[in-house]
Amino acid sequence: MLKVPPTNKGRDHHRVERLQESQVKKKALGLAAFLIVAASIVNAFFGEGGVLGLIEANKNFEQLEREVHTIESENDRLGREIHALRTDLSVIERRAREVL
Repeated sequence: MLKVPPTNKGRDHHRVERLQESQVKKKALGLAAFLIVAASIVNAFFGEGGVLGLIEANKNFEQLEREVHTIESENDRLGREIHALRTDLSVIERRAREVL
């Protein structure tokens, strides 16, 4: 009787399947990493506290600074007017004529 030497076809096929599974897992992991990085970048620009949010906050801050400056100037003017009304008779007389 003729003996046929054993073959490694079953083991080789199993190795090929494991290699293919490993490659698929690597690709999936790479894709997941890419998506995480992409989401982080999008969040950095558009998310709360992101770059665009900071730019908008800076614009609002500058607008508020201008408003504060305007209000402080008006406050100074009114302070001078109050002082004049308390101390300067000509200003008091002029104001009295305007009111009456």
